[in-house]
Amino acid sequence: MNGGKLLSDSFKQARLLVINLFSGRNLNNNELRGKFGERMAKKFLCQKGYSFLEQNWRSRKNQRLEIDLIFQDEEILVFVEVRARSSKSLVTGYDSINRKKLSVLKRSFNSYLRESSKKFPHYRFDVIEIDLPTDKSFKPSIFHHENIAIF
Repeated sequence: MNGGKLLSDSFKQARLLVINLFSGRNLNNNELRGKFGERMAKKFLCQKGYSFLEQNWRSRKNQRLEIDLIFQDEEILVFVEVRARSSKSLVTGYDSINRKKLSVLKRSFNSYLRESSKKFPHYRFDVIEIDLPTDKSFKPSIFHHENIAIF
């Protein structure tokens, strides 16, 4: 992916954030928190040297099957679930992924592997957990859980 495309995507996301800000919607809602978390996770993984492939991929056959981020780490396809939560949450982002969510994610990953024209010899599932501080003077914390057993 070239820098121009990444910059263009960043401007689109910033524009959506500004539109939501001035449309009277609450910035604390889950949708905006999720978009912010995905943007942070994407930047984090790009800085680690991963190659970005897709964001918010949906299956052509079942639109409810979604994958937050898809990257390539050398020859490994990496499916990423992003969990952005308040740092004061009782449950961590990683622990918030229950059996039902794991089942949906597994179906999503298998759909991607069937529908994608790109073939990879290896693939894995990662979780990016983002703790969003309630105090604006602190920065969000990012935790990268690699190679979660799901397949």
